[in-house]
Amino acid sequence: MTELSVSERLVKFAQDWAKRDLPDDVTNEAKRLLLNQLKASVGATDHEAIRILHDTVAPPHNGTAHAIWLGTETTAADACVVNGALFEVLDYHDTYIPCYMHATSAVLPAVLAQAEIGNHSGRDVIQALALGMEVELAVATILMPSAYYRGYVPAGLTGGVGAAAACALLANLDAEQMRNALGIAMCTAFGTYVSVGSMTLSYITGATAKSGLTAFQLAARGFDAPATAFEGDKGMLVTHSDEDPEKIEDVIESLGKTWRIHGQTYKTVPTETITHGPVECVLDVLDRANGRAVKRMTFKVQEIVKDICDERMERFGDPSSELTARFDLCFCAAAAWVRGKFTLDEMKEPAYTSQTILDLRAKMELVADPNRETFEGCSLEVEFTDGSTETSNVDAFLGSPGNRMSDTQLSDLFKVSAAGHLADIEIDDILDATWNLDQASDITRLISLLTL
Repeated sequence: MTELSVSERLVKFAQDWAKRDLPDDVTNEAKRLLLNQLKASVGATDHEAIRILHDTVAPPHNGTAHAIWLGTETTAADACVVNGALFEVLDYHDTYIPCYMHATSAVLPAVLAQAEIGNHSGRDVIQALALGMEVELAVATILMPSAYYRGYVPAGLTGGVGAAAACALLANLDAEQMRNALGIAMCTAFGTYVSVGSMTLSYITGATAKSGLTAFQLAARGFDAPATAFEGDKGMLVTHSDEDPEKIEDVIESLGKTWRIHGQTYKTVPTETITHGPVECVLDVLDRANGRAVKRMTFKVQEIVKDICDERMERFGDPSSELTARFDLCFCAAAAWVRGKFTLDEMKEPAYTSQTILDLRAKMELVADPNRETFEGCSLEVEFTDGSTETSNVDAFLGSPGNRMSDTQLSDLFKVSAAGHLADIEIDDILDATWNLDQASDITRLISLLTL
């Protein structure tokens, strides 16, 4: 018997699970991830990157999909681009820390677009999202961390694979067609991390969702791809990473036993994951500072965090835009201290040009802590000009797997994010539709609530 390829084994996993009910906790996690993306995007509609991408959308044909929040009817492909960018641009989405990636943002737009066109049930949507993400995260787990170190956007490489898998499940493609969909997505993966700090990063997310949708659409029409697109000579594994092929067996065998979507991190503030621990520490010490002037702040962080921040400091210098400010850990920490909070307002020009904030940023130092195995945590020592000190330590910031955010906390965070954009009744209706999506006969109600 011929040994199955990686693509074929991923297909078998996904199609086998699609024939039965997912575990209740997996279904709930998929709903949480959907709500989290709504939280991440509801305040993004006036961002310049979204405006530019939205201006390029085409009128719908052969089925209509929507750009959420904006309400625009367009093609499924263009809906993927705009919605993917909406999920990405504020960096307020989920993170799968083991692979340095935002796993939902490129899969969900394709799922929503295909579900609209195919009039699929809420249960089908939740199932496709969960299984598509498991396929995506399996591929990412094999490729990382060396693919990230090479300079790739992890979700750019793998999000299209997850999107293709999810759409193939929705459309009930046969095993060969679905294998081809994954193969096409693997052969066309893209995205470089130098895009951080520019609008291009949000475009990569949207374009990746579109790429996965296109891979599915081509496969459904009979387009083929190499069965060994992942592990073959000059395939995805060897061209995009330096990982040992022996990782493949352990990861594939774990599918359905270890559900990786339970490892997602949910953000409480709109900035990248490595900044959450430092912001928590800053706000903790600020409560005890009693007006003392800061002489120096020293953060002890995981080694990769220092490397990332040093590179950003060298490349960006002082923040010059909302996007460069968001990816500047020291700026974010300084803004949180000076303003006593960290919200979208702390990303805007009055903050990133504030001399008070920039002066405090210059007093911050990052020290690599070899004992930190993950960037879920960090510690802070603040030295004041009077010679006194205060310290704070966070081992797992709120929203990370080690300090899980409850369903209620996530709902409350959506309410805060949507305030000023939606009426209270609209917020309540969206929460009800999302938490009960697996019981809905289709996603018409949810989409109508997201396109007011």
